[in-house]
Amino acid sequence: MDPASRQYTLVGFAPELDWRPLTFLKPIPANRVCSACGLVRKRTALLPCLHVLCECCYEQCDQGGLNECPLDGNHYEKEDVILLDFTAEDLLRREVNCWNEGRGCNYMTAASGITAAFPAGM
Repeated sequence: MDPASRQYTLVGFAPELDWRPLTFLKPIPANRVCSACGLVRKRTALLPCLHVLCECCYEQCDQGGLNECPLDGNHYEKEDVILLDFTAEDLLRREVNCWNEGRGCNYMTAASGITAAFPAGM
């Protein structure tokens, strides 16, 4: 599997990991990745059209009481949306490759421990 297809940018799980791309050993389930912005956040919304939006993108879909998917333009009712929570515990225990993988580092650890491999201030 292409490592790029396992690379994700997290927001809201741990401040030291926010906005820093991580390459996971196994793909994150598609229902946890925003179809619009590509970010992984704590809450996603599964729309009736089967697109997945992070909470931030989902909140922008309300066009004066008319809810519209930003990807296909399909309208939907809020009661037809399934909200999914992705706990920090679940995400941070998943294994990731070192940020220096491209330079030959083979270190792997739980996402929660990746910053421990780097001296403070890096």
